[in-house]
Amino acid sequence: MSKTQIVSGGITDDAVTATKIADAVALGKVAQVVTDSFTGTESSTSKATADSFTDSSVAASITPSATSSKIFVSCQINTGATNYADGSHVGRFTQAISGGSTTVVNVGATDGNRIETSSGRGTESQGSNTLLNTHFSFVLSPSTTSAVTVTYQFACRGSGSSTAYINRTADDGNNIEQQRTASHITLMEILA
Repeated sequence: MSKTQIVSGGITDDAVTATKIADAVALGKVAQVVTDSFTGTESSTSKATADSFTDSSVAASITPSATSSKIFVSCQINTGATNYADGSHVGRFTQAISGGSTTVVNVGATDGNRIETSSGRGTESQGSNTLLNTHFSFVLSPSTTSAVTVTYQFACRGSGSSTAYINRTADDGNNIEQQRTASHITLMEILA
């Protein structure tokens, strides 16, 4: 078998090493993953129309290893509500940096009297026996190496007497026609 020798063109023997290749492709790698599942149920009578939201138990914390890291958030919420009108479930997220401030994230731009949320009211698709599965995915740039906590908040639409739920329907009868579900949140540190 014949061998072909490639001329190095002046490249030194240590110019390309496994370590140098690994360092070069480290950007964009997942440094760590934190996930949490919430299997209980929760309710809120807070009103989104009053910009009042309740913190849910669907939350997770991650401590980035570098200030240049991004945090990829993936969250699945199962929502219920008393009815399709005032009871519709509305949600949003907050980002809390340890020792710093808490801010609302992954919401639309404010415009007039519109409410900044991560999900709409689902009026036409939500009733007292309905569980809606909603998925969110977004990227945060917290610019910190302190702990970052991402929390899902929820409320009811409207101003009437209503309740929004997580992981259960409003009727929640003890029969085979009703369900209990789980909601999940995952945070991934992406190296810059």
